[in-house]
Amino acid sequence: MVKTLKYLTQIQPPRNYRNIDSLNNVALYLENRFKDMGLETSFQNYVVDNNEYKNVIATLNPQYEKRLIIGAHYDVCGDFQGADDNASAVAGLIQTAKQLYAIKDILPIRIDFVCFTLEEPPYFGTENMGSYVYAKYLFDNKIDVIGMINYEMIGYFTNENVDLSKLSMFITKKQADISKGNFIAMVCDEQSQEFMSEFDFEKIDKKIEYVEAMIPTPTNQITASDHLNFWKFGYKAIMVTDTAHFRNPNYHTANDTLETLDVNKMQCVVNLVVESIKEMTKNKDFFN
Repeated sequence: MVKTLKYLTQIQPPRNYRNIDSLNNVALYLENRFKDMGLETSFQNYVVDNNEYKNVIATLNPQYEKRLIIGAHYDVCGDFQGADDNASAVAGLIQTAKQLYAIKDILPIRIDFVCFTLEEPPYFGTENMGSYVYAKYLFDNKIDVIGMINYEMIGYFTNENVDLSKLSMFITKKQADISKGNFIAMVCDEQSQEFMSEFDFEKIDKKIEYVEAMIPTPTNQITASDHLNFWKFGYKAIMVTDTAHFRNPNYHTANDTLETLDVNKMQCVVNLVVESIKEMTKNKDFFN
């Protein structure tokens, strides 16, 4: 994961919506990472304000109809490195793809790994978000989507006291002390509760604490990321997050640097998701 983190955080100019060449270079880099694993890849190109942007898509087990989407956005806010937001998630997505490819023969589903663009301002909350464009494509083409997992900031952990009172009221299952920012959160909406319950995290030999939370719609600051667009089109989706600005003081600042990340904990997050997908796919009734 360090290789991906270094590339994303050090590319100049930063990978924001103004710097099209940087975004295109990142897209090519991510495509090559997926290709090197043996995955099929493609770009989803679209135009915003006379500029062309692209989502990067990699496919595992294309022979299956039902598909799981795992995504993360690769653009950055402003002229910052964006190590946690959102290089950490993209690096986690690449590692997830690598580990799932190694066990692809026991997975009876198609998995699309999607790197979204234009998640950050000024396009957040608009139909120009890469995740909106992609979710709409799925909906318009009546693609059979089991659900979506969205990685959003998975790299910042601290043993310092944090104020997560805005999250605590929504927690449905807790295996962590949320007074410390040293856990990972799984967040869903009402329609996605059944989907999240398929990820029985209690069965997994965990090296990281976690909480599960259900955020009632309409959505708010707690749930601001790409999974929102899947909810809008009626898809089940969960966000995997370190709770972002509720924990990380470096959010959308020049202090969001590679040195602030805990790569070992990031690997634990990936392992938790991968093992949970393995458990989920054992439930044949879930695919009927």
